Amino acid sequence: MLVLDNYEEITEPAIHGLLSLLLNHLPPTLCVVLTTRTDPPFSLARLRAQAQILELRTEQLRATSEEMATFLRGVMNLRLSMQNIQEVDARLQGWWAGMQLAALAFKGKASPKNLLQVSQGSQPALFEYLVHEVLLRQPEQVQTFLLRTSILPRLCNSLSNAVLEQQDSQLFLEEVERANLFLSPLDEQRQWYAYHPFFAEVLCARLEQTAPTEVPLLHLRASQWYATHQMHNEAIQHALQAHEWSWAATLMEQIPSQHIWSRSRDALLRSWIEQLPREVVRERPRLCLAEASSLFWIAPPGVTEDWIRDARSAWTRAHQREEQIDGEQGIYKPEAPTALLGEIAALQATIAGFYHGDAGATQAFCQEAQTHLKERQWAAQLQVTFAQARANIAEGDFEHAMQQMQAAWNRIRAEGDQKLESIYWREAVWERTMAGQLHQAWQLNQQAIHVLQTIEEPLPPLPPLLCWPYGYQAKILHEWNRLEEAQCLAEQAIQLGEQAEMLAFLHFGYAVLLRIAFSQERWEEAGKLSQQLIYVGRITSSPYSAALWNCVDQMRFWLTCGDLAQARRWAADIRREAPLVSPLAREKQGVAFVRLLLAESQPEHALHLLLSLIEGATARQRWYDVLEMWLLQIQAYEMLQQRQEALARLARAVHLSAPEGYIRRFVDEGPLMADLLSQLRGQECQEEDLPYLETLLRAFHQQPRAQSTSQDRGPSPMLLDPLSTREQEVLHLLARGASNQEIADTLVVALDTIKHHVSNILSKLEVSNRTQAVARARSLGFFSAEE
Repeated sequence: MLVLDNYEEITEPAIHGLLSLLLNHLPPTLCVVLTTRTDPPFSLARLRAQAQILELRTEQLRATSEEMATFLRGVMNLRLSMQNIQEVDARLQGWWAGMQLAALAFKGKASPKNLLQVSQGSQPALFEYLVHEVLLRQPEQVQTFLLRTSILPRLCNSLSNAVLEQQDSQLFLEEVERANLFLSPLDEQRQWYAYHPFFAEVLCARLEQTAPTEVPLLHLRASQWYATHQMHNEAIQHALQAHEWSWAATLMEQIPSQHIWSRSRDALLRSWIEQLPREVVRERPRLCLAEASSLFWIAPPGVTEDWIRDARSAWTRAHQREEQIDGEQGIYKPEAPTALLGEIAALQATIAGFYHGDAGATQAFCQEAQTHLKERQWAAQLQVTFAQARANIAEGDFEHAMQQMQAAWNRIRAEGDQKLESIYWREAVWERTMAGQLHQAWQLNQQAIHVLQTIEEPLPPLPPLLCWPYGYQAKILHEWNRLEEAQCLAEQAIQLGEQAEMLAFLHFGYAVLLRIAFSQERWEEAGKLSQQLIYVGRITSSPYSAALWNCVDQMRFWLTCGDLAQARRWAADIRREAPLVSPLAREKQGVAFVRLLLAESQPEHALHLLLSLIEGATARQRWYDVLEMWLLQIQAYEMLQQRQEALARLARAVHLSAPEGYIRRFVDEGPLMADLLSQLRGQECQEEDLPYLETLLRAFHQQPRAQSTSQDRGPSPMLLDPLSTREQEVLHLLARGASNQEIADTLVVALDTIKHHVSNILSKLEVSNRTQAVARARSLGFFSAEE
């Protein structure tokens, strides 16, 4: 056996010739072993064709995830989770030398965070190894090629030529690959290549050290090449890295308009827009509109409305400029076409209907949008239809709202937009629920879930919009007294909503979870959920949403806990504030106030208020709400000792509820309702309702079986890395809904300092956003009952 180690050091051509001759006439008893970083400069094709060569290359030598875990844990004695190891693997990609250096640098400290920092290029040993052992050993021209193409996540001959302003990049690519310089082909044709990510980081860092002024120019050339080849994402990213703000903004404006339900695309566009100077964005109506659309689900409505107003102002200024140019030169290049104004008005209509329940403003914006929109702007046209439906919902007219949605159904199916289809089914579920038809609502909700689960998106694993149908499913299961299933689904819905910071959902999601906790008599968790609802209301600043989704459940919780003071404060606040414009929201507040009146032993006042509430809900055939009002009316009659009136109304309620299987509507009203149902069974009632009546009575005698949750599993765990005093101050301000800038102003520190504190808080609490941080901190007992 002839072993030749470090063969890449051989440079004498005569030696290569002799070895090639030996291999061509190799005796059968001799085996040659070459270890080399680069391919030898003679052909191996004949040996491959005759199966006389065994090659172990990068892929075979690369450490697998299992080998990496064994090495880091078993050999280097580092305490790492599989998630930590996967993150290290993503950076080092099985590179043994890099892993060895990283592990040795921190052996004994066993800090996963530090090890990951090593893998991100902050460890000098790794940096020096790659610079001195790899980069500086190459010819100067190869070094130049490596450094200046390191800005490219992937590279090809044409792109490299454009960035370097040369014509021989293919020769360098082949030479770098042959030299095994951490360059891997991405396709079988070897047209596209990519550097090992860690090596690319080191090269970029070295480029910043040696030629910092060239970096922006290299990115600009890359951006222009990508734009020419219609690769907009890459063009925009390089334009931003080049700090060519105007060019980047122009590229962003070329992206087709997205509607507010395209969240995965919106998140990327928003991240780009936020890198632009604010003054650049505010002069471009399309970008202002795109920012507003991307924030619709996740930001307080006030923030979205600020951007949409900026979009309208920018459109007006651009339109005036265009009119002037048109009049002076006869040239018209529509930077601000009227169709764009239609899209702006469509989004304003959606905000007015969804967040404020203002039917008048919604309809006015819808009319403006329809005046300007073109037929091809189908997404904006459908947005107008949804807004019109929301205007009718705010009026309490769910049936008319659904008729409008159905009118858009054919267009939704024709466009094949699954997100819009899921929105349609979700609105249909709400309408059927309000009509009291729980079984039909359940079927429609299953369709919404199916549509969303078939959406192909790389991230996240489950579409965030699934939180809505999961929430509705939990609501229906709760009504059917399937509490454990309901809790599981509600928690899934909340998790999805929190992960995506979908503020628009959290009012509804937490209210459903609060109702389930109430039914299971988990009072401590219910108290935390009640506080979380107050927090969500504070940061969303949407009284309409708070009234629509959770004011009744909040009132029930306060009264059950005997907190009359809090209930009265709420009522006083409602009387002091201007009435909400939405009749449906005012109706919900009215129901909550009736519950307070009954708790204060004022049944006459409660009956008087219920009279108009029942009349309005009955006229709209919203039997779900009517049923709750009847049950309150029954309790008022009983308090006034008008038992026959109470039982007559109860018989109607039972007959209405029997086909749909309502249970918690009755059981959660407490022992008085159980007593009245027992009396109703003793009297004559409709025979077909007797089995259902027996089911209701059995439900009263079943003790709630609470599903164990993280809040109920004993004392909260201590944080491994406790919050500092300043971080706790920041956390309390976060809980009050303060923005980073507001916190900085309050604490009289720089905005970047607050961003650093918030980042530390998220890391220490092991969460990914502010909403999750507040929820986690509340579960750990960081806040008082008043916060």
